[in-house]
Amino acid sequence: MGLRQHFRFASTSQEAVLQILREFSEVAKVDERDGFVVFSQHDGAEFSFDCELVEDGIVSERAGEYFAFLGMFLESLTGAFGPVTVEDF
Repeated sequence: MGLRQHFRFASTSQEAVLQILREFSEVAKVDERDGFVVFSQHDGAEFSFDCELVEDGIVSERAGEYFAFLGMFLESLTGAFGPVTVEDF
């Protein structure tokens, strides 16, 4: 697909993380699957942003013009959970 990264942060539960991710339905299409959330564009530049919920955060794989979405994604995570560490795979 594209770039794969691990976003590590402290959260109280996967449900808390899902709640934050669901809030993106206004800016992107949200397809929620068992343990995964996949985002894609409503309109404009095409992108795909896949999120796998893991014990210590989110593993993401993404492609296309996802940069604007990534900024909103990081702001939401840090606003809800504090510091976020990002590692490339």
